[in-house]
Amino acid sequence: MIRETVTLSTASDFSGWRAWARKLLHDRVPASSIQWIVSPPPFLYAPSATRLLPNAPSTTNLPRALASLFPAVFVSEDPDRLHLLYLTLQTLRDGMSVPDQLIESLRRLATESRKRALDLRCQMPDARNPEWQILRTSHAAALIDSQADALSNLRPEPWVVIAPDRTLFWNAGEYRFGPGFTGDDLPPSELIETARSLASAGNKNAFWDGIAQVRLHPESENIAASPSLASLRAKAIDCQMCELCRPATRTVSGEGDPKARLLFIGEQPGDQEDLQGRPFVGPAGQLFDRALREAGGNRAETWVTNAVKHFKFIPRGNRRIHQKPDASDISACAPWLMTERRVLAPRVTVMLGVTAASAVLGRSVTVSRERSKHIPLEDGSIGLVTVHPSYLLRLPDEESKTREYTKFVNDLRMAISTLAG
Repeated sequence: MIRETVTLSTASDFSGWRAWARKLLHDRVPASSIQWIVSPPPFLYAPSATRLLPNAPSTTNLPRALASLFPAVFVSEDPDRLHLLYLTLQTLRDGMSVPDQLIESLRRLATESRKRALDLRCQMPDARNPEWQILRTSHAAALIDSQADALSNLRPEPWVVIAPDRTLFWNAGEYRFGPGFTGDDLPPSELIETARSLASAGNKNAFWDGIAQVRLHPESENIAASPSLASLRAKAIDCQMCELCRPATRTVSGEGDPKARLLFIGEQPGDQEDLQGRPFVGPAGQLFDRALREAGGNRAETWVTNAVKHFKFIPRGNRRIHQKPDASDISACAPWLMTERRVLAPRVTVMLGVTAASAVLGRSVTVSRERSKHIPLEDGSIGLVTVHPSYLLRLPDEESKTREYTKFVNDLRMAISTLAG
């Protein structure tokens, strides 16, 4: 018998569901007596709005392993998902063990949602093209909403997601939500403007506060099973395999031609790379691009990445001062680099500096001893060691900079000729 009917504003209204679940658990309303429905209020897409939610103390201690499943289960398309989540909390509140069958149902629904989330992320273009990007998808609104943070981290540059049930608009600093549309007959410029006009619900609308954010929780085995560079990048945005993820803005994955046979590996993202979400775009990256052009190469035809995927720094006033990665940082990122190299399968790998060389070769490296030599790698490809371009920027005088820059260009030219040969 239905005793309580609870109305949520959207299928991604996790904060609303959580507030009502706490109250109903506190009032000892059984799961079988609750009807959960989704009915958007008329001001759901207003630029700003407030709402009142019940405020009750928590009566349940949710184990971390189960807590990690809840957002993904919440945005699943199973009609019984909210009942199953509440039933889990009710069981724990009563001091009982959650039945294996219920846990298995939660895991199955969470796995399905994470697969959909991964698929959506893989569709998001990277940040190489700063122009507006339009992502059309058929994914459900709740799934799209759950990926707002992840998609903005994957691509800091502007984009819009258009789906039958949701419009998600990101303008390099703020995302906004709107109703869905198709716009099949609209040119790109009109699509973007239509999305802009529809997506007006922003950070000041309380109905969009506390959306269920679905994370992928990548681990070594899951990383190694990645079938593509796009899926690797999509998973890496949720990486928490070391402490560097906490102060950094985002994971910075590699970019370039996924069919490239020439791979360049640097040390780690710097300040600008961390902010822009792209490798080698700061001063050292600009120097690298210039040297590669002089050597006869084209960055667009290569793949560029780093041994460590997060920016390691110490804050000093308004600045973030680069810190060299240590062995534990390199080890934590090893699954990402190893899988990236396996999927890319380059013919020539250029290690830019001691961190990259140590990460690839698995031993201590002195760049001056190993530089400009062909090094057979375990996967059958050829490795080359040279300096990191940031080394050139630190040289004290112009004569040294000119001499070392010429040697660096020659090393890049050697890599290109090795690929051609």
